[in-house]
Amino acid sequence: MRFLYPNMLWGLLALLIPILIHLFNFRRHKLVYFSNTAVLRSIQQENAKTRKLKYLVTLLLRCLFIAALVLAFAFPYRPEKQINVNVEDNLVGVYIDNSMSMKGQSQRTTMMEDARQSARDLVHKLQPSNRYLLMTNSFEIQNEYPMNQEEMLDQLDRMNPDGAPVPMGEVIDRFEMLSKQHGFSTSTLFVYSDFQSNTFDLSAAKADTTLQVVVVPMIPEFKVNLYIDSVWLASPIVQVGLTNDLMVRVVNQGDKEVKGLPVNFTMNGTMAASTTVDLEKNGNVDIAMQFVVDHGGEQRCTVSLTDHPITFDDDYHFVLRVKPSLSVVELGDKASPCALIFDDDEQFRYMLMDPLRFDLGALAQAQLLIVNESAKLNETLQQTLLDAVNEGASLMVFPCIDDPKSNSYLYGKLGLTLIEADTNATAAEDLAMQHDFFSDMILDMPQYPELPKAKRHVRLRTNGMASPLMTLKNSDPLLLSETVGKGQVFVMTTGLSPAWSDVADNSLFVPMMVKAAFIGGKMDRLFYTIGTDKILVLNDLNLEGDHEFLFANSERSFESMPASDVRNGKVYLYLNDDLPAAGFYDLLVNDTVNRATAWNASRVESKMDFAERDAIAPAFEKAGFDVAAVLDTNEFATADLVSAMAHQSSQWKLFALIALFALLGEIAVLRFWK
Repeated sequence: MRFLYPNMLWGLLALLIPILIHLFNFRRHKLVYFSNTAVLRSIQQENAKTRKLKYLVTLLLRCLFIAALVLAFAFPYRPEKQINVNVEDNLVGVYIDNSMSMKGQSQRTTMMEDARQSARDLVHKLQPSNRYLLMTNSFEIQNEYPMNQEEMLDQLDRMNPDGAPVPMGEVIDRFEMLSKQHGFSTSTLFVYSDFQSNTFDLSAAKADTTLQVVVVPMIPEFKVNLYIDSVWLASPIVQVGLTNDLMVRVVNQGDKEVKGLPVNFTMNGTMAASTTVDLEKNGNVDIAMQFVVDHGGEQRCTVSLTDHPITFDDDYHFVLRVKPSLSVVELGDKASPCALIFDDDEQFRYMLMDPLRFDLGALAQAQLLIVNESAKLNETLQQTLLDAVNEGASLMVFPCIDDPKSNSYLYGKLGLTLIEADTNATAAEDLAMQHDFFSDMILDMPQYPELPKAKRHVRLRTNGMASPLMTLKNSDPLLLSETVGKGQVFVMTTGLSPAWSDVADNSLFVPMMVKAAFIGGKMDRLFYTIGTDKILVLNDLNLEGDHEFLFANSERSFESMPASDVRNGKVYLYLNDDLPAAGFYDLLVNDTVNRATAWNASRVESKMDFAERDAIAPAFEKAGFDVAAVLDTNEFATADLVSAMAHQSSQWKLFALIALFALLGEIAVLRFWK
């Protein structure tokens, strides 16, 4: 045991006072006159040994009171744990959790600014000979080399306050790697964080015996948050002039219910919809906001609410990219009746493609792919079609009238087995009206509808993955649907020629084909998440010659050049840097704006769930780390590290309690010991 204020031990000389009082008892005896011995009998007899014992106990209690009080003021502490700073060949690391939750209110300003100022106080109080590393969630390269005191203070001032959430174990592993890489034998890492439960994960961290951890918990002043968790479209197909519903999930992370919270939806800076929402405490609710797009192209949209003090998750940005026209590619030796639907319609770009001379780029960009009755496809082309469907396109397959088994590879991949051709004439009997394909296509079904008739069809056996949308009277499917990746495959078991059926003349034919095209015309991703989405896949870029990509905000105050790769008609962009803030960023190709992208902060940190202070150190120790201390930010401003360590391991409270019990014991002895 050591003492923070050893000069106070001179106060132990005060022990002489009660000892002297007991050795020299100068109490005067009172002379009492009495006339007879009856008075003597009235005096209570007291044993001399008992009296001496009482005086001795009182003396010991008084000495114990004085000694314990002096030791408490000397501030005793356990010296077994020492912080390895100001030691040669030791690297001092400072990790500041710069994720969005650290912008929450503290008792003074924000937790982020408190952590920054405390780190400055720490660096100022250490010896100038120390070497430093500044660690943040952003993993900025300029901070990951040993810095002197002046450089460290400068980097603390320049620190990026906006970082994506990162598991703490990943940050510590990186610090350990850098410490060894730069040749330090030991290291000390000061961890400033609010220790949110979602990111306080040490399960993957590898504890190093040369690393010492000092934990500095940041305590939020408020643990209440209202935020927009996510948005999605009720219908993935957005058409100009038609009403759609935007679904918004709003969450209340608080112990009080909220009434009449305004939620606004803006499109290109103009109010598109507005509503209010009531939220139960610690609850969430999904609301629908109707909107109409009045023109094609990109629509920059934001859903927002107002909440303080945590604001990073009050807005949700997304981009509606409404295509002015959809690409339809028909594969076959000659055009089918499908060409009559799409060829002269301004909403569609129709192309007839020879299966022997196909264009991979056109196939990758098509929203609807049609395999007509005359098409005989090789396995490579069949797999290419499935790849396009996997990325979101629709595929309509008709049996080949010359050889129905010619596209068996495609059927096999869909879990379909062709049994035989059935030449018995029959008609469709049932429609899957509850399926999304027909539910909004047919508003009212007559009692005796005129459904397609088939003179011949192929019989297929399914593995249960494909859903029958239209069934013949003999229970064979006429139209099947199956989801493949992000897209949809439709398989007709009969052809369009009059020798096979009257499907092409039926009133269902046109809406069926148009609906398939719109399903394949799903919009690109509405939004991306900062720190999570590192790779962007673009299916609709035509690149010729040299090309250079650039991400930039509208003010061009931020620019980032991603690495790129082109494979199978798709462009893969690899983001090297996290975007600085949520919002809209333009993708430029050769200095020309190609499209807008919307980025949002991760909602991982929106939940107000933090590790308890008393549970932080045990969590580190359980993972194998050497925790030197758990300190407060103000201790770096008011004391040196020795003082801070002493406060953490002090025993003054124990001695103060001993002094109190000694005083109470003395009072009890003098009052009740007769």
